[in-house]
Amino acid sequence: HKEIIIGVLTGILNGLFGAGGGSVVVPAMEKFLNIDEKKSHSTAIAIILMMSLVSSVTYVSKGFFNLKIWALVSVGGIVGGFVGAKLLGKIPKKWLKILFGGVICVTAVKMIF
Repeated sequence: HKEIIIGVLTGILNGLFGAGGGSVVVPAMEKFLNIDEKKSHSTAIAIILMMSLVSSVTYVSKGFFNLKIWALVSVGGIVGGFVGAKLLGKIPKKWLKILFGGVICVTAVKMIF
């Protein structure tokens, strides 16, 4: 099944990098599962939540965890997640693709340099 393959690849990236699965799962759902852009982004958030929980338990059990940073960044992430979810319904699909592609490109360049 395509869904399982997409999940395994996304999970591996999430486990290796602590994030990044969204850059694979969103375009994969659009291209291979024919899910529209907004549903792909929304579904990806729930998928990434589950993968992140599993990865987090592994990281915490190995001592790779900073409680203070987690708490502070989580507060900002909760606020940002709420704002982003509200904006998703208002951004045209074309601009959503452009913004997402731009973020992926900028992230890739920053990681290399």
